[in-house]
Amino acid sequence: MISPLRLEQGGHWRSAGLAICFLPVFAVVTVLLGRALLSESGAWPDASFASALGGSLRMALAVGAIALGLGLPTGLMAALYRFPGRTWLLTLAMLPILAPSFLWAIGWSALASHWGAATGLLAGVPGLVLAHAGAAIPIVALTTFAATGSLTASQVDAVRVSGGETAVVWHAARHVAPPASLAAVLVAVLMLSDPGPGMIFGVRTVAGDLLTSFSSQYDFLLAARQSLWLAAVVVVLTVPILAMATPRLADAVLARQVRQLQPVLRPLPGGIAAALLALLVVGGLLAPLTGLLLPLRPGASLQMATETLARTGVDTLLYALGAGVLATASGFVVAICAGRTPRLRIATLVLALIVLVQPPALLALGVVELAASAPASADPVLRGPLVVCVTLAMRLFPLAVLLGLRAWGGFAPSWAQAAAVHGVPLSRYLSRVAAPLLAPGAMASVLLVALLASADVSTVLLLHPPGHPSLPLTIFTVMANAPEAWTAALCLIYVLAVMVVLGMVRFGLGRWPG
Repeated sequence: MISPLRLEQGGHWRSAGLAICFLPVFAVVTVLLGRALLSESGAWPDASFASALGGSLRMALAVGAIALGLGLPTGLMAALYRFPGRTWLLTLAMLPILAPSFLWAIGWSALASHWGAATGLLAGVPGLVLAHAGAAIPIVALTTFAATGSLTASQVDAVRVSGGETAVVWHAARHVAPPASLAAVLVAVLMLSDPGPGMIFGVRTVAGDLLTSFSSQYDFLLAARQSLWLAAVVVVLTVPILAMATPRLADAVLARQVRQLQPVLRPLPGGIAAALLALLVVGGLLAPLTGLLLPLRPGASLQMATETLARTGVDTLLYALGAGVLATASGFVVAICAGRTPRLRIATLVLALIVLVQPPALLALGVVELAASAPASADPVLRGPLVVCVTLAMRLFPLAVLLGLRAWGGFAPSWAQAAAVHGVPLSRYLSRVAAPLLAPGAMASVLLVALLASADVSTVLLLHPPGHPSLPLTIFTVMANAPEAWTAALCLIYVLAVMVVLGMVRFGLGRWPG
């Protein structure tokens, strides 16, 4: 009989489990790297790609700075102060994160075309930065909100008694600045791999060049070299930040028996917090949604959109839920293997975040290379819906790792000790104690990964079986030539679906405080 104490003890099984879970990702990248290095045309990027990369880096820097400048005070004030509608505003602020960025870019572009005064303001780079900032600011704000929640009530009360509300805000801002800065860097890096807004606003980006290489030119070798160079730039930009920030993040995922911070009711700070959150919701959600509603016409466009949903809905659901289940299973296994060992938690977080910020096309191109060199007998596995789910899961399972580390960190070591004293086998401990407590976090992980997987256009574009696209991929491929009303109807249907899933998370998995 295996004792539950094995879960609280060290051993080589932990490192072996982590290696097994991360190995497929790095194996696929290694295959792609070998193909690029052995090609006759060489692996160095050309001057055109370097120019696009430089322009994308400048725009990413602008998006990161805007996200940090607006997201930090918004998340900080929302965590410290209570005001009417706080929970609903926080929930609505999540919507721009969970939908494809090109969808909001379509909304801004439509709004600009119907509002002549904004056409010049939203054309080109300003429109691209605005579309990306609509999702980047909520990410930084929610990261800051969570980091502020790690403060204890006694810490905040002591500062409030000695220095008042100004001191509370100042010291809390210093506390949350590192994780907020990390989030700003990550969203800026993620922007480098997103081709959607750049194509809509007519701005050349490195992600757009990469998409053109494999979707229009069908030059998969060129796309492989470009994705590898973009991945190298991403690693260089993120590893130094991760090395400084992950030790603190690794400690934060463990539960602590302290009195949690509770937001207080203060008219002036609460009003400021409400105004910041409302501005975030209006700019990131309501304004682009208005742009999508303007060209909408009842009748043929809605009928065509409904038919498209019926044709692509099953495949979209299959890809999304398949990726969510696979990513959650592997992510929670990684969390259990990391356990409470500080070095393993830090290494796990660094590896997970490095995988998360890689270009979506990187793994997909590696799988394409594997499928091209594999025998025909492997086609059902490497060219079917399963490979789409697996590739999406490999790209997004780091999110499940983060949720799994937090869920497993909430377990008290004394539970396993008590089970061992009473002779409870490991299998029963996992099924009767661990599984029910991990279920809410696992369900949230499945839904979160499913939403983000459905929004991944590059992976599905490269790997989906013929005739089985997802709904976002259909929107992305027809948005340039389809009637504006049809495109708007498809976008609104997708937004409504995201709202339904977010409502399930909101009401089914527990409510946020406040």
